[in-house]
Amino acid sequence: MLLYLSNKTIFKRASKFFLFLTSLSLVIALITYMLSLKIDFIKIFESIGDNEQLIQLNGIQKVEAFILNNGFKVPLQMLILSIIPIQFLYLLNIIIPSAIIGIAFGIILEVDAVKGMQVLVSSMPYYIVEVFAFCLFAAILYELNQFIRIKIKNIFKKNKVKISFKNRSLEAVKIYVLFILPMMIIAAFLETYLAEILFAFFNGK
Repeated sequence: MLLYLSNKTIFKRASKFFLFLTSLSLVIALITYMLSLKIDFIKIFESIGDNEQLIQLNGIQKVEAFILNNGFKVPLQMLILSIIPIQFLYLLNIIIPSAIIGIAFGIILEVDAVKGMQVLVSSMPYYIVEVFAFCLFAAILYELNQFIRIKIKNIFKKNKVKISFKNRSLEAVKIYVLFILPMMIIAAFLETYLAEILFAFFNGK
């Protein structure tokens, strides 16, 4: 029963994170569009992380690269940040990409509104799955970060708060294996294949 309630809380928190990140992307897209920013976004995008390498890949190789990056590398970076006893620091790994997505969409809309809407619709399936998976992982890290902060506070308290690290760790691994990693795998296929199919369909190819 307690595990069910905890999982329910985690999914609710993940939904709040998802709403925040989506709103952030939309607001930044609107601001970028209104300001008519002339930015060479392609160069900026290629300079971030492994994006230049990803752009050069095709098919199953791109899928594997997406899974490696989004399913393992980024979660590991978020996990490391969550160990630092500063709340929500681990969200930086998904806040920054969300902001960049907003800038990109705003620029595309400013250049060609029709093309911008085509890109948006083509990107929606993988965006929803991928970003929610990251939000779900962030919701788990919220619990871990909270545990670390409570442990530090307990050092200076007489009435110490008891909390089980083992139960939370097992629960986090369970959610990652059953939900997050499979969602990242699905998102990788959607981004590699479905997004291109939808975009080609809109362009009559």
